[in-house]
Amino acid sequence: MRDIAPVLVHRCTACHGERKDSGDYRLHTFESLLRNGSSDEAPVVPGKPEASLLFKLITARDPADRMPQKDDALSPAQIELLRQWIKQGAKFDGADQTAAIKSLMGPRQHPAAPNVYRAPAAVMALAFTPDGKELAVSGYHEVTIWDPTSGALLRRIGHLPQRIQALAYSKDAGQLLVAGGTPGDYGEVALVDASGNRPPAVLDTAEDIFLSAAFSADGKHIAAGGADQSVRVYEQGTGKKIWTTRLHSDWVTCVGFSADGRFVGSSSKDMNVKIYDAASGALYTSFTGHHRQVGPYAGASPVYTVSFSVDSPVTLSAGGGKWIQLWEPEKVKQEAGTAADLEDRFSKQGHTRYLEHGFSGDVFRIIARPGRVFAAAADGGVKLFDPVALKLVKTFEGQSDWVFALDVDAHGARVASGAMDGRVCVWEIESGKLLSSFYAAPGYVAPRPQQRAAR
Repeated sequence: MRDIAPVLVHRCTACHGERKDSGDYRLHTFESLLRNGSSDEAPVVPGKPEASLLFKLITARDPADRMPQKDDALSPAQIELLRQWIKQGAKFDGADQTAAIKSLMGPRQHPAAPNVYRAPAAVMALAFTPDGKELAVSGYHEVTIWDPTSGALLRRIGHLPQRIQALAYSKDAGQLLVAGGTPGDYGEVALVDASGNRPPAVLDTAEDIFLSAAFSADGKHIAAGGADQSVRVYEQGTGKKIWTTRLHSDWVTCVGFSADGRFVGSSSKDMNVKIYDAASGALYTSFTGHHRQVGPYAGASPVYTVSFSVDSPVTLSAGGGKWIQLWEPEKVKQEAGTAADLEDRFSKQGHTRYLEHGFSGDVFRIIARPGRVFAAAADGGVKLFDPVALKLVKTFEGQSDWVFALDVDAHGARVASGAMDGRVCVWEIESGKLLSSFYAAPGYVAPRPQQRAAR
């Protein structure tokens, strides 16, 4: 796991991994590493490097035969490591021979963030502290902490994953839940000391980036999901993983707990929202309203966000399409049926209500608060809706690029958003006044309007 796994993962699995099996050979797990490909030769013969096809191919002199193909050869040091490992018996020191080797390699050491940003990074996540005095914002290998009223930089917490996709503070503000990674390569969910004085406590790693993470209302549990299609739940205090499930067929884009802690919900690019029993991970029901085939609300679109109401059993979900959908898990379960009553179910509208949001692009984030629903979208819009009257209440002006990140302070007084161009905007909710607007990129100097025109 220390010497051999990194070589195999970084140099071999692109062509011989879970998604691709050149030569009918995969080596993303130790079990598959030992299994013959299209050749009858054993890839690894313990104790005999020269008899192992894997070793023969990485040391082949003919470029047409040498592996990895169409890439630089392994270094002499890497080749020697593989030779010694096979000679010593090709032993496996991981926890599970059937698990992806990448998933067993543990947390990575992350580089420092740039001292000065030459260009702003997209803001994928932000979060108010419980007292509302600070705003944590995602950066490149870091989280930056800002004064939300003045836009002043307060401090930086570095050596974190390349991309930060989710942020949330613990109830006492002492810990910051951070989830992210590197797309297509690595995912990490960790609890970070909010002061930045202690190293992060990594809860879990994955083969692909985590896209969402959230605390339960009581702060005792954590849910996370991501591009590997998994949903996972952990104990906050011990970091113990309680359950993992992979029921979605595409990226898990958002996860969250119901206010009473009974359910965990997950949205996905596969156009579904799934509801699980929070204690066991058992599937409770699936909401399929985002790919209706008939009726006035027909359409098929990915779901990017799901949020449970705080003061009612209603769950809200949105993504592509013209509506934020409001529904109740228990009623969805009651309305579900089999092929035998398919025609009867299609003839009924069901209990779902539809809030036409008026955005011209996909909705990336919704947040439900008592009597309020906040939403942010790809057209740069941030809006406030009345979930009972199903009407627009207010539009917050200031963003002009895709808005991925959204948070509302605990007092319900301010809403903050983060966009693709790196800009953060904070508004007073009651008046709609823009309190601050800044690029969350330390040292970055935005070009003046005339400079942009000249370019």
